[in-house]
Amino acid sequence: MNTLGQPWMLSFSPYARISQVPVSQVVDAIHYLFFRWGFVPTFRADNGAPFGDPSRQSISPLNLYLIGLGIRVKLNPPRSPIKNAKVERNQGTTSRWACPSLCSNYVQLQQKLDEVMVDQRQNYPTKTCQGKTRAEKYPALLNNPQRFHPNDFQVQRVYQFLSKGSWKRKVSAQGVVSILGSDLQVGFKHRATTVTATFDPITVQWIFKNDRGDLLKSCKPPNLDEKTILSFSSKCQRTSGNL
Repeated sequence: MNTLGQPWMLSFSPYARISQVPVSQVVDAIHYLFFRWGFVPTFRADNGAPFGDPSRQSISPLNLYLIGLGIRVKLNPPRSPIKNAKVERNQGTTSRWACPSLCSNYVQLQQKLDEVMVDQRQNYPTKTCQGKTRAEKYPALLNNPQRFHPNDFQVQRVYQFLSKGSWKRKVSAQGVVSILGSDLQVGFKHRATTVTATFDPITVQWIFKNDRGDLLKSCKPPNLDEKTILSFSSKCQRTSGNL
């Protein structure tokens, strides 16, 4: 409660949704966790921004950046928190133990969260760990066994990932299709038709074909070069819009 007797959220207001957090801060948090606990080649995330796209029609810039680091992000199906049940339960336990409603500011809340994490990891034995704490069951975790190196980014990983997919797009009245944030000219004569886009990792081009498999156009993407994808992890304040 604050001095006016109102709930804590009127004293300080955390973001209600992760999609509201500046994506540069999300990247900083990921870097911190990997430096602290070691590199994780796969993790699961919600389908929405900033990691995914609920429509499944695009790929978020954050996802492409992580792919370039060699990280696979497994996205939950829309409205399916049960797919990440362990994390959901852990969040509930953390909230109950930290009692955020009793914290007067975000500093106090962070201190409580830190204490809870230590208790859960090092002081609380569980049945799944055969009566041991998580730290006792998995001691290698505390030694940071897999080092994280943010300079290990390889844009070719992004290109290889894109080459495995295909995207259906309807050509606009102006002969344009939009894919991963770029408006690309396919041709006025193809307006109102549906085309299939694939990615060539060798030439680094989008390849557009009609429903018979005929090549219509190949286009160089303006936003998939290494510099553009890497700039996503910079300190600048950016939104979580799709590439």
